[in-house]
Amino acid sequence: MFNHEQRESIILKPFHKRLLYLLIVIFALFIVMIFRLSFLQIVNGDEHSIEATSKADKYIPIPANRGKIFPREGGTPIADNKSSETAVFTELEEMKMEDYVELATKLEKILNVKREEILAKMDVGFAFKLDKNGTYVLDEKGNPAIDKIPRYTARFLEKDLKMGLSDKEVAYISEHRTELPGIEAKSKNVRVYDPRLVAVQAIGYVRPYNVATTTSGFLYNFYYGKNNIYTPNQPVGYDGVEFTYEEYLRGVNGKKNFQISSDGSIQNYLKQEDPIAGNDLYLTIDSRMQVEVRDYIKGVLPSIRANSGAQGTRNVYAVAMEVKTGKIVSMVSFPEYDPNVWVTGVNNDVFEQIRYYVNNGTIQSAPYDVSPKKEQEAVDEIERHPTSIVPTGSTIKPLTVLMGLAEKAILPNDVWQDPAGGFRYAGSASDIVRNDKSHNYGTLTPQRALQKSANTYMARIALKIKEKYDIYAKKNYKDNPAIYIMQKYFHAFGLGVKTGVPLPNENAGVEDFITTNSTVSPLAAMVQSSFGQQERFTAMQLAQYMTTMANKGVRLQPQIVDKIVDKDGKVVKEFQPKVMSKITLPEEAWETVEQGMYAVTQGDGTASWVFSSFPYKFGAKTGTSDQDIYVPVKDAKGKVTGYKYDRSVANGVFVAYGPIEDPKLAVAIVVPEGGYGGLSCGTIAQQIFKSYDKYYGLGPAKNTASTK
Repeated sequence: MFNHEQRESIILKPFHKRLLYLLIVIFALFIVMIFRLSFLQIVNGDEHSIEATSKADKYIPIPANRGKIFPREGGTPIADNKSSETAVFTELEEMKMEDYVELATKLEKILNVKREEILAKMDVGFAFKLDKNGTYVLDEKGNPAIDKIPRYTARFLEKDLKMGLSDKEVAYISEHRTELPGIEAKSKNVRVYDPRLVAVQAIGYVRPYNVATTTSGFLYNFYYGKNNIYTPNQPVGYDGVEFTYEEYLRGVNGKKNFQISSDGSIQNYLKQEDPIAGNDLYLTIDSRMQVEVRDYIKGVLPSIRANSGAQGTRNVYAVAMEVKTGKIVSMVSFPEYDPNVWVTGVNNDVFEQIRYYVNNGTIQSAPYDVSPKKEQEAVDEIERHPTSIVPTGSTIKPLTVLMGLAEKAILPNDVWQDPAGGFRYAGSASDIVRNDKSHNYGTLTPQRALQKSANTYMARIALKIKEKYDIYAKKNYKDNPAIYIMQKYFHAFGLGVKTGVPLPNENAGVEDFITTNSTVSPLAAMVQSSFGQQERFTAMQLAQYMTTMANKGVRLQPQIVDKIVDKDGKVVKEFQPKVMSKITLPEEAWETVEQGMYAVTQGDGTASWVFSSFPYKFGAKTGTSDQDIYVPVKDAKGKVTGYKYDRSVANGVFVAYGPIEDPKLAVAIVVPEGGYGGLSCGTIAQQIFKSYDKYYGLGPAKNTASTK
């Protein structure tokens, strides 16, 4: 018999043997694994390290649809998006410099675009070398030389070469794919603008993001470093409303995520995030009214030239602003141009045709329309004409009278006899102010002085205010603060300061009286300013000035967007009237000036005929500003060595608001070289008020139309 120990040994012996075999196998596997890992680490380590780090998660942005821009009344968008056939380029892995040049050369004939422009848009790190005249520089073999330049975008991104392809171009690209490596014709959304050309300078335009980042100034500062927000060819706001409200209009781009290798080839698609469309804008501008006023201006210009004898008149700038809200309902900078030219890309020839119309002359300096002249001939001609910012002329006189009343230089019941031969305001024989055509208006009150536009009366007010502040002058009366008192009143009405209109590049106007104050005398500055010869302001500033006058000192910010809505029609932001400043003056001062401005539209007032057909009372002031034109003198090398007198011109200016009992609309018009403001601007003002009355109502019978 077996004892217990012998029996246990017999039972466990086979188990121990199997366990030993298992341990040997496990040990062998560990040896193989260690050997393999060592091989990968030591022998192939560098190779796998490169492979591991070369793969990266990337994404292709999916551009969001840009928000639309609607007029105040709704309906057809002023700025919209439409599908356009576009030639696009996607770089292939095996392509080299010679391939890019050959492809650009082929596309030059197919797309009718210069090959240097195509190569630049391909963004492959090469460019044709051109001299300062734009001529090809040749290499030693007589071929166009090629420069190596930095890439601006990743190689795997698609680049747009030309938008708006014709059916013939699309067909050719589709049929010759094998001959055009990396080239496709695709449908893409592009920005389009209303063919009626509605307030084109105020709306602005778009250009590709990568163009914006190569500019300078406000565009560069705004767009630089936002590559994570935009695609290189994504349209971005370049001017006007398109720029100011870019953050609302652009939307949020989507993403198509994928994995790429170190050579830029796509390895694997991962997921997609859909884009979110931009918000839509509803402007304060009524497109019906805008088009009516613009078309009227276009049609009336020939008669303005004929009637005023101002044969050079070609430009008109007009702004209509609601008194209670600050909303701009019409804003004309004429001549206009078709902003759709920016969509397909503006070359030098196209830019030469539109460059004089791009600036918004109602808020900034816009040049004289010199078409069809070009290049240096155009530059020389522009220098012989005023810009859109001209002296105010007599339109400043209501503020001069108001200032005189506020400073107690005159009283509401003031009576003064217009002096024969003009008003002598200083000791020199040349220090005389005369009325237009040396008229003597007899007995003048503040109201009568405004009605007849008496320069002499305004000069008298200026002299009295200057004398009031003589006591504060410390030496030789050179530091008399009177001119800065006048400036304070100007600023309170939006003159000499920016109005706050939400558009880029607004000009604050020119206060020539500040220079005259220091270089000539405080008295000369005050007197010349009092009737509008020492200050130059924009049409927008003049409109804000009239709105402030109608609001009795409350200066409102001009509004150009009424509301912003999302893709579902939900209001994202709605704009309310914004007070910029207030000035408090005696009620009798406001009433006196209002009576004088109403008198301008009555009897023998300078604008009586303008409002004779209306059943409402208006306050208005005409203006005619004389302006001396000086042109540069250049040496043989073209360097400016000085300036010489060329000629004098008379500019037409006009401001008005009404109805007086319940003011609804203020208007300002500037016609450079238009002659008398009553003649050149009066009919335009009449048309603006008629159009507003037609759609919104000036009297109590109609309510202000709401935005749809």
